[in-house]
Amino acid sequence: MVGIDYYFSTLSTWSYVGSRAFRDLTKRYDMQVHHKPSNLLTLFEATGGLPAGKRPPQRQAWRKIEMKRWSKKRGLPMNFDPAFWPVNPRLADGAVIVAIREQGEVAAGTLADALMRAVWEEERNIADPDTVASIANEVGFAGADLVDAASSSDVSDVIKQNTQDAIDRGLFGAPSYCLGEEFFWGQDRLNMLEDALKDRV
Repeated sequence: MVGIDYYFSTLSTWSYVGSRAFRDLTKRYDMQVHHKPSNLLTLFEATGGLPAGKRPPQRQAWRKIEMKRWSKKRGLPMNFDPAFWPVNPRLADGAVIVAIREQGEVAAGTLADALMRAVWEEERNIADPDTVASIANEVGFAGADLVDAASSSDVSDVIKQNTQDAIDRGLFGAPSYCLGEEFFWGQDRLNMLEDALKDRV
């Protein structure tokens, strides 16, 4: 089975916007997804990027325009100024890593997408342990235990390693989809990812 390394964060605007289209694509091509939650602030610092709130006003305005266009195109409900954004995604990203260990990549993907929906659709705070536990419960995990495990230092180490791997692979933002030696940055490149998959058939 062809695998894709998926570098993202549960807080990421564009990871959310592309989430359903990406899942549909992976199902069509029977691909395994290797979830790689990463620290986007560290990634930006290493590669010359800026978090959205520190970008020039023109870029911030353009981001909002694109959010509206892409949410409509993808058919996604979306709060363009969510109540709990930005917040620290460390706990939520860590929960995805624990989910991989406990139930595998598919279940972890379900949790990751639920956490992104919580930010962008449901006005929930994914930095709050009780909220993360509730979301985990809703998709079939033992939420309190998952949150406890997600707080551990070894999970932090995995996030750090994912982030360093992203830097070493030449990545600079999220979502990034790696297919072998090729990578595709941004949910607006999913059609190009599909082209690459077709070339491999």
